Amino acid sequence: MRSRLSTLCYLLSGSILVSSALTLAQSADTGSPLAAAARDTKAQKAARAKKVITDEDMEASAGPLPHLKMDGAENADEVVAAIATYKTTHTPVQTENAVHIWYDRYDEMLAAAIKENLDMKVLRDANFSNGYDLCQQGQDYQQCQNRQMAEQRGARNDQIQMTKNTNLEVRIQHAFMKVRNGLMKDTLRYAWFKVRTTNGIDSF
Repeated sequence: MRSRLSTLCYLLSGSILVSSALTLAQSADTGSPLAAAARDTKAQKAARAKKVITDEDMEASAGPLPHLKMDGAENADEVVAAIATYKTTHTPVQTENAVHIWYDRYDEMLAAAIKENLDMKVLRDANFSNGYDLCQQGQDYQQCQNRQMAEQRGARNDQIQMTKNTNLEVRIQHAFMKVRNGLMKDTLRYAWFKVRTTNGIDSF
């Protein structure tokens, strides 16, 4: 009987010791400065992982000048006025940098629209030419008709996108010319301020 009681007391004592050790370890882990720092770092990483790039982020990286309106009344005069105001409180170098940031944003958009229209035209012309040749060489009239109808649908879709691109091109080109004229009146002449033409090669 005594032997059993001794064994039971021994096991209980061991269990208490293990439980105490675990409690102390957990307390040390959660209360130590190192553990707190690790938790803070993990929380910061989680917060950064949840960061989503928004339109506001894009706008904030575009510089201090107003953005061009792509719909409705144009606002090139507003941009010119903002540049003139910016010039009064900044150095010539800072002013040129601000204008360059603004210009680069819309010059890239203009270049992309011009390139897409040129690429679509080349591809569409090639498709029509290839389709005509295949129809002349083939014997399946129905297949030829189906191909031509598909090409016509594709051409209509392309034309919609090309019209949007053309409107964007005209909008930016016109704004560039107005802003550049406004800069010249304010004695700001930048040799790099060029306006791309729709052939994708020339600028003026």
